[in-house]
Amino acid sequence: MRGDQHVYLSLTTAGLLIAPWIAVLDPALIAVLLFGVFVGSLAPDADAADAAIFNGRLGGVKGKRGQIVNGLAVVLPVFGYTIRYLIYYPLSLVFALILRKSYRHRHRGLLHSFAGVGLTSLLLSGYLALILTWLGISLALLPAFGVAFFAGCILHLVEDTCTPAGVAWLYPFSRRRLAGRVRTWGNFEVRPTVFAIVLALATVMMLIAPVATSATPEELRRLAPGVALLLWLLFILVCRVRPQRNRDRA
Repeated sequence: MRGDQHVYLSLTTAGLLIAPWIAVLDPALIAVLLFGVFVGSLAPDADAADAAIFNGRLGGVKGKRGQIVNGLAVVLPVFGYTIRYLIYYPLSLVFALILRKSYRHRHRGLLHSFAGVGLTSLLLSGYLALILTWLGISLALLPAFGVAFFAGCILHLVEDTCTPAGVAWLYPFSRRRLAGRVRTWGNFEVRPTVFAIVLALATVMMLIAPVATSATPEELRRLAPGVALLLWLLFILVCRVRPQRNRDRA
């Protein structure tokens, strides 16, 4: 998917999950969680030289919404080049040495796998811990960023699973892919946009539910993950995601 689609789908999902907690969470924590998801939603594409995470801005976003998103995007190249050169290439070398000929560098390879984004999240958090310690800044919010970054990466993988190129979740140990039918390079593909709107509306409903219904905050906090999961399962069904064997297409 395009970078802006990854951002919208990931942030609206995060918003839906955070909405019932917004009254009790520290605003700084909410900002860190959303920023972590924002960076993570683009991080797996650091294995491609033309990825949005290297540009410092996102195409396809306009108006005040675009100004906000692109205001945050100016820091993306720092994360992008860190991931590409200090995490992705070293991990690729390690896997190449371990797996020999069964591993090769590719887009939608290691960084588009559960192992890849898990290790990337750990290593990036480690680098940030070293930098923050050197600067004398508290590490209190770093675990929240790490978890949110990992969640953003996982959402990116789920979103790419809905496209024809698909994702090999167990790469490099298995090249078996899950792939769908969302062709995001076409002019008439509206499913990602419609789904982002649905997620945004669900988030708004979660925000107004305490005053518009008799639902308690505790009930809404239990409900939000189920709603998010159900909506994503419906989207995956609409995208007709199916297993595919050994696809090398990027």
